[in-house]
Amino acid sequence: MAIHLAKYPALLFWFTVLLLLATPAPGRELSFAEALDLAERDATQLQTLDAEQEIAEGAYQRSAQAFLPRIRADATWLRADSSLIQDIPVPEIGLPPRIVLRDYGPVEGVASSVQLVQPVLNVDAWKARKQADLAREARRLARRWGAEVMHVSVAARYFAVAVHEHSVTAARMALQAARHALRLARASYREGIVAKVDVYRARAELEGARARLSNEEAEWRAARIDLATLLGLPHHDAMILTSPLPEPSPPVEPAMSPTPRTDVRAANVQLDVADAALEKETARWFPRVNMVARQQWFDGREPLDVDSEGWLLAVNLQWNLFEGMDRKGAIAEAKARRKLSRIELERVHREVRRDQEQTRSDWHAAWSAWQASIKALESATIAATLARRQYEEGVGSMNDMLVTQALLHQRRVDHVRLQYRALLVAMNAYLAHGLDPLEALP
Repeated sequence: MAIHLAKYPALLFWFTVLLLLATPAPGRELSFAEALDLAERDATQLQTLDAEQEIAEGAYQRSAQAFLPRIRADATWLRADSSLIQDIPVPEIGLPPRIVLRDYGPVEGVASSVQLVQPVLNVDAWKARKQADLAREARRLARRWGAEVMHVSVAARYFAVAVHEHSVTAARMALQAARHALRLARASYREGIVAKVDVYRARAELEGARARLSNEEAEWRAARIDLATLLGLPHHDAMILTSPLPEPSPPVEPAMSPTPRTDVRAANVQLDVADAALEKETARWFPRVNMVARQQWFDGREPLDVDSEGWLLAVNLQWNLFEGMDRKGAIAEAKARRKLSRIELERVHREVRRDQEQTRSDWHAAWSAWQASIKALESATIAATLARRQYEEGVGSMNDMLVTQALLHQRRVDHVRLQYRALLVAMNAYLAHGLDPLEALP
């Protein structure tokens, strides 16, 4: 019996609701450029570098006290009593004159003042400001280097999802081919052309293809979760990557950047920071000279109603001739930190030379492997097609067909993975030579 939903509006409404709930929500489209923007904004690694740069900016602002005045205002209400102002003998005029004891407490009043201290000579503070300025520059360069490294990290995770997606597609094609092989084996067995063993071998290959597909899908999900974690996206949201895996650039000798690599520049500035820190500790031998100006008022209420004010202008000299071993120990510590900065700079230089040589070699090897995979994929495709046709015609063997199908699946996976590796090696080669790794993309 047919049911006309138009006659039952309530039933039509709930049917529509169930249909909408059953329809999967469309995934979020994400291009590579959008992924870079999200990483720039939400990646925790860059957020950490931003916070460190803000700390350096704050330290630099604080170092302005080396030449800016300090102005302080204070007001104090006081009410006090003391035995010194109790039972004070006071002569009293009269006949006859006599001495009486009077109590002048408690005393109450308000004392207020404004004081300005202007540094005139503060050598160690001047050196501290220089150190803060260099530290700010070092953090700025570290942030820039972190952004360049993040470009490679985003590319690695973004295109890894594409690689695993291609692997899943290849696994599905292999599964489809295994099913077709099983159908051919069963049909041939029913006709008496092949033995029962071909059916079992085809069935084993089918189950193996299913296992490979499950494994590839799990790795695909893991790659998507890894990308979402880096970009700060919810893991449960479906992502549709709209940027295809680009073809890698052929190996060339990247033009050296006119300036050193950003991490090398940061290490150089960090050494300058250590030198400035040593100069700051050494400058503690110099005296400090400050100009002091002060205006103060006193409003007395009890026992006398007295209003008074005063001012002073002074020059203050502070010279710590001996501070125990604090100053000497601070200088020794600053020298040790400068030594560490020099060692770190040498380590960075060695890593730069290693990275440049290694990426140059890896780039040529990865490009050659990817080019060879193209030819291997073409040959494997032809071999699988011929083996299937020969088996369908009864002149081929099940072994040849299954072997060529497995080989074709492996060549498909190897081709896209070698393309992915060649792409990342090219980006790392540009990064190693002080260039933007995004320039390696076509």
